[in-house]
Amino acid sequence: MNNQILDDFLTKRSAKVMENIQEEIYKEVRDGICDYFGIGDITELNKGQIDQVINAHETRDRGFLKLGYNLVLKQLKNDKKT
Repeated sequence: MNNQILDDFLTKRSAKVMENIQEEIYKEVRDGICDYFGIGDITELNKGQIDQVINAHETRDRGFLKLGYNLVLKQLKNDKKT
């Protein structure tokens, strides 16, 4: 038996896999948003389009799309800081 707490053990064990999954979800949602709005990059979203992404994010309780919206909005926020 392992002396670590189960959550700590699984966190360390699965960190890289989870990071890869998160990146794939981000890419899929980002590319889908770009396709939907007919733009080449999420930085081209206008205020109304960003509001639609925020609304979609807020109406989803959980799941992969919720995570994807969250990651896209986080990236947009980070892009505005630079």
